Amino acid sequence: MSHQAIAKWCSMFENGRSHIDDTEREGRPSTATNSEIAALMNEYILANRRITIDEISNKVDISHGSVHKIIAGHPQFHKVCARWVPRLLTEEHKGKGFESAFAFLQRYQKEG
Repeated sequence: MSHQAIAKWCSMFENGRSHIDDTEREGRPSTATNSEIAALMNEYILANRRITIDEISNKVDISHGSVHKIIAGHPQFHKVCARWVPRLLTEEHKGKGFESAFAFLQRYQKEG
């Protein structure tokens, strides 16, 4: 701890402070990382997988950095081509992917 910090604490105790706990600070409380905001962001991403961080930030009215922090910490999503997409495909998506690949294979075998 620096000499300046020690001097500051000494002066606070000399002026009547009697506890070492942090006091309430001014400003608005941090609400960006609560579960309701995270759930709302999750809904937006699942509804539109091409949504950007800026669009989410505008919809939930929190900063770009807070949105990025919440999404980056979410184990279900990862970033692909500047978009956040779900990591796990649904059975419907897997089926559509298989059908498309199979159709391409048949077309290749037929046409060369």
